[in-house]
Amino acid sequence: MNNKQKLFGTDGIRAVAGQFPLTKEFVKKISLSATSVLKKYYSTNKIFVGWDTRESSEWISNVIIKTFQLSGYEVYSVGIFPTSGISFLCRKHTAIGTVVSASHNPYEFNGIKFFNNYGVKLEDEIEQEIENFINNSSDIKSKDKKCSIINFYQQAEKEYIEFLTQVFKKEDEKNKEKCSSLSLTIDCANGSTYLIAQKVFKLIFEKTKFINITPNGKNINKNCGSMFPETIGKKVDNSIGISFDGDGDRVIFVDEKNVVRDGDYIIGILATEYKKENKLKNAFIIPTVMSNLGLLKYLWSKGIKTVLSPVGDKNVYEYMKKYNSILGGEQSGHIILWDYLRTGDGILTALEVIRIIIKNKKRLSDMCKIFNKYPQVIKNIKIKEKLPIETFFSEKELKQLEKDVEGRIFIRYSGTEPLLRIMVEGKIKSKVEKTTELLEKKFYKKLEEIKNDTIRS
Repeated sequence: MNNKQKLFGTDGIRAVAGQFPLTKEFVKKISLSATSVLKKYYSTNKIFVGWDTRESSEWISNVIIKTFQLSGYEVYSVGIFPTSGISFLCRKHTAIGTVVSASHNPYEFNGIKFFNNYGVKLEDEIEQEIENFINNSSDIKSKDKKCSIINFYQQAEKEYIEFLTQVFKKEDEKNKEKCSSLSLTIDCANGSTYLIAQKVFKLIFEKTKFINITPNGKNINKNCGSMFPETIGKKVDNSIGISFDGDGDRVIFVDEKNVVRDGDYIIGILATEYKKENKLKNAFIIPTVMSNLGLLKYLWSKGIKTVLSPVGDKNVYEYMKKYNSILGGEQSGHIILWDYLRTGDGILTALEVIRIIIKNKKRLSDMCKIFNKYPQVIKNIKIKEKLPIETFFSEKELKQLEKDVEGRIFIRYSGTEPLLRIMVEGKIKSKVEKTTELLEKKFYKKLEEIKNDTIRS
């Protein structure tokens, strides 16, 4: 295998654990290269390391911890911890951070994400420099000696919980009664929120039920969490359902009528309230190119300015920074609340939405009536290599199909999985479904032609 292939995607380095590049020796190489590059950019000598509940997460983390220690860093382990919690600690303590997690992916996958001392994922240029260092340093090796005792940062959970609960500390006393009467069902995806979410929500709400809080190393995201909101939909029973993903930076709701409410509805609710609270002023909201046209038309109708970013929370962050935005996010439930944190935080977002529900004295289903979604179909196709998209679909053809469905077509490769994503959106559901099927068939047909041409040549 060519070990000089592209390593960093839209959310750090991600692969099947135990396979390149997430073998023990190559994780050492990644870590050593990172220490060399990060020292150039950040004066801090402190790093926080956290991980999710996958069976591979702890051994990968231990390799990283040891390598950073041998390179002179003061390493603080926080154990199983949400990605956004590491972001918070970095910002609070002016430290850099590393998270070992593959977010919403199945347990076989894992990943390495680095954060700077502002709690923000590394810029593409710095990731590229680390990658160049890796590729150009074939002989890089760590000294195989005993490292010092690993420091466990005991205050991490306490500090993070205090940060999360500030959303409700700012509210009037009259809302305490509402908090006690609200019924919540929370799906922790057998992931990194399984302990801390219970503590946070029990502090504020009396009626809370938790599911998928028994991780075994292999059940993270398995038919549960934000990727499978229908799981919690069976449990809501006239309550509000809240589903996190494996590393806790995403959240999806299910309302009391068992209707899934994704990131588009979350952005709609938050933008509406922030406009009422005069927080938006002239700022932009940053959805992504995958956000539903129904949401976009609603925001435009309310005079709320939008700029669509490419998919990926790093891209959302960069656009928010550029356009002075306080709110941005993805349909997947990865929402950035700029005034609180510079990355998505599922627990924080959930608390903010509930605050708004309580303030408006409405049910979640009523809060979501602000817009109707356009029929949308997203098809995920497994791939072995990422050939140029124009190999399969011409721009002229796609524009004509967009006219036919009276909507949008967006085709892209996933930045975290070996998938091609086809999104079709339009006014009539049957046309949307038919067009999605047509594009899928065209992809496979063209792929077969390419294979045959390769064999003949």
